[in-house]
Amino acid sequence: MLLHLSTWPEVEGYLKESTGLILPIGSTEQHGPTGLIGTDAICAEAIAKGVGEKTHALVGPTINVGMALHHTAFPGTMSLQPSTLILVIKDYITYLAQAGFTKFFFINGHGGNMAPM
Repeated sequence: MLLHLSTWPEVEGYLKESTGLILPIGSTEQHGPTGLIGTDAICAEAIAKGVGEKTHALVGPTINVGMALHHTAFPGTMSLQPSTLILVIKDYITYLAQAGFTKFFFINGHGGNMAPM
């Protein structure tokens, strides 16, 4: 079940059974001349969806832009400053916790996100 494709009553019902949420995080950066710019986010989201299906856990929206400052010389790369990524993650958790979620499982598809996470 995907959070962004759910209604609030569906999420309310889910929270009666579980308070866990899987959050995929990736990046939007170069992957060589033939690799997709969204590879890291695409992979994290695919893995999160698979885990969600197997465990019946809700999957939150993918954080598609991560910390990729080291790739910004390549056209199409987007990056967040480490401090910005920390604040994005903090805001995700803060408002999801207010909604009743208590367990957060990040699936990270990009090594550059490790330090800020």
